[in-house]
Amino acid sequence: MTSAIDSWKHQVETHHAQSEAVQAKAQWSSADFWRPYAQYFRQDPGRTDDPVIDKILSKISPTSTVLDVGGGAGRIALPLALKASHVTVAEPSESMIEQLQEEAQQSGITNVSVVQSLWEEARTAPADVVICAHVLYGVADAEPFIRKLAEHAKQQVMILCFTRAPISRLSPFWLPVHGEERIDMPGLSELMPLLWEMGIYPDVEMFEPSPQQTFESHEHAHDQLLNRLYVKPNTEQDDRLKKAIQDLLIETSDGLAIRDVEPGRQGLIIWSPER
Repeated sequence: MTSAIDSWKHQVETHHAQSEAVQAKAQWSSADFWRPYAQYFRQDPGRTDDPVIDKILSKISPTSTVLDVGGGAGRIALPLALKASHVTVAEPSESMIEQLQEEAQQSGITNVSVVQSLWEEARTAPADVVICAHVLYGVADAEPFIRKLAEHAKQQVMILCFTRAPISRLSPFWLPVHGEERIDMPGLSELMPLLWEMGIYPDVEMFEPSPQQTFESHEHAHDQLLNRLYVKPNTEQDDRLKKAIQDLLIETSDGLAIRDVEPGRQGLIIWSPER
């Protein structure tokens, strides 16, 4: 019987291999994949309508130190910095860090420091609470990644994860654009057996479905999907993408949504590492 750890690794590696094959065929390259999207990950640090942030805030105190692994543009780190004594963000993307630092400056937040590095290579001090939100989906060697999270947590580890990897919502475009079914990355459903296999038995709190992500227009969808699907403009794949956008997007009250894609549900996984 294949272990949960091995199954996770195989799923991530086959997903990445599929992406790399498509990129090679299209001669696609991007020094910072997140640069076109980084601005969309910024949110008001003082928002009061986010139940996930509210729950995480309830778990920390004004004296807490926090380490946010893969913290991106600071969607979680900056709200926590308004309560915690200090937040350190480990993040490899330069464009994400730029957005985080701009938002922190505009919001007058000064108790956040950044380590630009992949988590596997990062050198950071331990913190009371270690948070990792929506990062693990693409990590093939999840076990050492998670072990390192636990080693750096004095009190608690928190992992925020959707039941399905968020990028899976774009999977319906792969067959019409690239001629093959998309291999999705794993999510919460695969993460729990992996943690149990590691001897970690966390608490899990599920949240209500997140609002369905939409596009403002067909043109906006096209601009976004070109990069996400590794398609170059004015190619045969681009023609297929334009047709797929017409076929797969439906009008909703919030904008254009992808047909038959359900809103995502996320869970907050929490445990106290053994010492």
